[in-house]
Amino acid sequence: MGVISRTYYHLPQALARFLHCRLGIQCGHYDYRKAAHLEDYLREQFRRYTTSNLVGITPDDFEAQIQSKLGTVDASIEGYSQEGLDHQRDLSIKFHWGHNHDFGTFSLAGRMGDHHIRLVRDFCSMFPVTVDDFRDRDVLDIGVWTGGTSLVLAGLGSRVVAVEEVRKYADMVTFLSKSFGISDRLCAVPKSLYTCQGEEFYERFDIIYFPGVLYHLSDPVVALRNLYNACRVGGMILLQSQGIRHRKPYCQFEGSYVYKRGQKSDLSRGGWNWFLPSASAICRMLTEAGFTDISARYFGKTIFAFARKTSRVDVCRAGLSVRDIQ
Repeated sequence: MGVISRTYYHLPQALARFLHCRLGIQCGHYDYRKAAHLEDYLREQFRRYTTSNLVGITPDDFEAQIQSKLGTVDASIEGYSQEGLDHQRDLSIKFHWGHNHDFGTFSLAGRMGDHHIRLVRDFCSMFPVTVDDFRDRDVLDIGVWTGGTSLVLAGLGSRVVAVEEVRKYADMVTFLSKSFGISDRLCAVPKSLYTCQGEEFYERFDIIYFPGVLYHLSDPVVALRNLYNACRVGGMILLQSQGIRHRKPYCQFEGSYVYKRGQKSDLSRGGWNWFLPSASAICRMLTEAGFTDISARYFGKTIFAFARKTSRVDVCRAGLSVRDIQ
């Protein structure tokens, strides 16, 4: 009866979009053999980022610069007042390294482990995208921490704009880019995703790379619309998020008072998630933002999604928090 009523009350185009949201959720095949080869290839590409390939800085100075940042507590650079620190994210106040990185002469263990390698591997193993699709493409990489993902994408031949709202991490990405002589292919921008608007971003990118961020956002629809506007017609978005398993488009609200592992005394707690969506909720959000050709699938405890921008369409503005968004 639900489909029949929608057929009666809704325009054909709206019905088609609804069905696509419902049917886009996949339980498809994951090619583990292909994934293993991809992971080996990606790791090989990442090995170029060692102290033997530095430009304009010695290995000792390079290591000293990085080590001097680890564990530092700096709230003022992020614009936080002393009175409001208890409400801010630990990982934004204290410097934590993002992804595992063997620099050759020293190694760092990151909070996200090898996710920078495995996420690219998984996107290419689930959806119609290959590592060759990143070559000579403009990529917007959102939420980059200390730059592990951005370095991977640049190593695949992309021109990467890395957006990171925590300034201390964006500054580290800039340092790494300069130190490895790839400033022409990797530029870090210390700003919020919500401010990625205007001519600087409008329809500039072929690929929007968006893993591990959606569930941290208080306004995911506006964020996705900004990314839709930044994507060129014909471009794609690759999205990964923590979520909940449910067939309906539900979101679980957590908010900033739910913490994960770590200790307050060490400023090492994870969490600060806003909404944990189901796969169908992600499909709906992508549709509201304007994307089409949407597919999503559960993989372990997370949700992966793929979509394209096939045309320019408007967004529903009723109740929208940013009424003048493009």
